[in-house]
Formats: sequence, C-alpha cells, structure tokens
Amino acid sequence: MNRMTRPLLVQIGTVLFFMLIWEVIGKSKLLFEGIVPSIFEIMKAAWIQVSTGFIFPHLLVTVYEASAGFAFALFFGVTVGLLLGADPFLRKIFEPPILYFAATPKIILYPIFLMIFGAKFESKMAMAAVSGFFPIVINTAIAAANVNRIFIKVAKSVGASNFQTFTRVYMPSMLLPIFTGMRLGIGVSLVGAILGELKVSNAGLGFIIIQAFNYFRIPEMYASILLTFCFAAMVNLLMTLVLVRMRRFAQ
Repeated sequence: MNRMTRPLLVQIGTVLFFMLIWEVIGKSKLLFEGIVPSIFEIMKAAWIQVSTGFIFPHLLVTVYEASAGFAFALFFGVTVGLLLGADPFLRKIFEPPILYFAATPKIILYPIFLMIFGAKFESKMAMAAVSGFFPIVINTAIAAANVNRIFIKVAKSVGASNFQTFTRVYMPSMLLPIFTGMRLGIGVSLVGAILGELKVSNAGLGFIIIQAFNYFRIPEMYASILLTFCFAAMVNLLMTLVLVRMRRFAQ
C-alpha cells in the first residue's frame, strides 16, 4: 500500500462507516421518524433529481450567482490586497478592520443587500462577493508584503516601470498565494450564494433545500444537500488540481 492509496482507502472507509452509523440510527428509531431516512431513500431521491433534470436549472442559478460574486471578489480582493501589501502605511490602517470583518459572519449583511438590491439575483451575488473577498484580499496582501524588496529595488534601478515591476517581480512571487486565496474564496462565495437562497429566493440549490424542509420532504432535502456537497467537492478538486500544477510549474 503506497502513500497515495492509503489516505484514499481511509477516506472511503470513513464514508462507509458514517453511512453505516446513519443507517443504524435511522433503523433504530432513536430520533423522530423521518428525520434520519435510510441511505436508499436519499440516494433514490438524488437519482430522481438528477435523472429528471430537476436540479440542473437550480444548479445553474447558484453557479451564476456564485461565479458573478466571485469575479467581483477576485478583482477587488487582488486590487486592495496589492495596495495594502505594497504600502506599509496603508496596511497598518486597513489591515486590522479587514481582519475583524473577515471573522464576522457575512449573513448579517444580507438584510442590507435585500434593501438595496431586492430579492433578485443581485442580492445573492453581493453575498457571494463579500464572502469571497476576504480570503483573497488577505492572501494577496500577505503575498505582496513578503515580496523580496531587493528584487523590487533591482527592478527600479534598471529603469523598470510600475507595470513591469508588477508583472516581472510581484506577480511571479504572488501567484501561488493568490491562487490559494482564490481556492478559499470560490468556496465561500458558493456558501454565500446558497445562504442567500436559503433566506429569500425562488430558485437555486439553497431554495430547493429549504423548500423540501418546509414541506417536510426530508429525503429530498438530504438528496439536495448531498448533490450540493458533491458539486462543491468537484469545484474544490478542480481548484486543487490546478494549484498542484501551478506549484510544479513554479518549482
């Protein structure tokens, strides 16, 4: 058993063990009937949602909201992070409030977004943008602050412009930390969009989850949660593979 297969087997074993515990609890009736349906019922409901195409329009809505919000988070996160990382004075002023806001649950801002944008796409996009902004700006600021100042001085001494200094000195040193922030940011942007859909929405993954709960269609609710988890895991896996490739390229 090599180093790569052993963690995979442990992960598979953990999932199977969790499914066994779930099934035992459901069959034992220790909890209220219906709260813990059988794995078979959940998988059947998930298959129906996928095979009928029911979930795909809602998935597209969530992807649209999350990706639009993430695009804003990426642009402003990298821009602000560069400014803070390159200027120690600005960093001393703005870094503490950014760190404080980063630790604050972003859902408290959702009523404000609803008042400004209404219950449409824009309010969920704003939630996704605010959620994804902080991991990106923090990682970018740290990366920019840690760029070797000797390289910057050498670039300036040979007459490099600000753009050349940015593309030839800052970006090669910051690429991996920024992408790590993007990996975290896209995940929390997705969470932000779904949280908004859980509150006020008429479409999206969060909407079908809360609708199933409201009508006590518990297997459907768990099926929607499971499919949402699978989608998020696929996005995270894709970002991880790209990050691994970038690390190999940087080496």
